[in-house]
Formats: sequence, structure tokens, C-alpha cells
Amino acid sequence: MSAFSDLDLSDVSTNRTLGTGVHAVSIQDAKWGPPSPGQPPVLTLELAGADGNLRDVMRPKAPNEMGARISKQRIKSYLIATGHADPDNPDDINWFVGKKCKIKVEQGKSFTRDDGTLGHYRNITGVYSVDADVPEPQAAPAQTFSAPAGMSFDQNDEIPF
Repeated sequence: MSAFSDLDLSDVSTNRTLGTGVHAVSIQDAKWGPPSPGQPPVLTLELAGADGNLRDVMRPKAPNEMGARISKQRIKSYLIATGHADPDNPDDINWFVGKKCKIKVEQGKSFTRDDGTLGHYRNITGVYSVDADVPEPQAAPAQTFSAPAGMSFDQNDEIPF
């Protein structure tokens, strides 16, 4: 039997991921480069807030035109929110490190985890200056079905199911 003091927990992270909501964050790290050989470069920002961390990966050189446009818009939003002198012409990737801003995180698409449980991606849908008054995201309304005008759903009909 080994002793409790023999446990090595150095490879275990206790970082939490930021959930849905508005978060004041500090940009801890910024990287520019391809995620793997042969792919277009991405901008990766490591964000830290009081309630956890989040990584924002933007693909301004993506082959998908809409994806590239959305990424460029978010990069420019970060530049504006952090007070860059010329957000139309970013210069040094290290500009971001240590800067503070607010981000709005909303629930994204769902996915199925390896264990079969359902998870949701988190989308950064807004970037704001740290002193901005940003409303919390609204919860998605529950989907309901209503019958078209003139149609009713009589439960006492003659259909046998």
C-alpha cells in the first residue's frame, strides 16, 4: 500500500472553464501560427477570469469566407476593447498580453462526449472594454409548438394511436 504523500498531482489541472455569461478577463498569452503543419495561421488568446479560463481561437485566414470574416471582426473587437492605437492595422502579437477586457460567452452547438453525455460548445459572442456595461446573455426560449390558425388538436378523435 502506498502512502497518500506519494501521490503526484503535478499533471492535474484545477482550472475551470468560463461558463455562459459576461466575464472580465485578462489576456494571459497570445500566439499566432498554424495549429498544425500545412494549415493557415490562427490567433489563439488564453483568457483568465475570476471564475475560470477560456481559450479563444480565431481563424482570419480560414478558407471559409464567413468564418474568416467573423474571426477578423472578433480580432478587431479585441484590439478596440484593449485600446490599440490603430485597430485596422495590428502590429505586434504581444500587444494583447496583459490587456483586460470583457467577453460575452454564450452556449453554442451541442455535441456528444465519449461517455455519451451531451455537452455544449461555448461561443464568445462579444468583446468589450473592461468598463463597459454589458447585459448578461438571454437564455434561449424553450421551443413550443402551436397549431396553425384554424387547426385544433382534439385528443378525442378516432385515430387509434
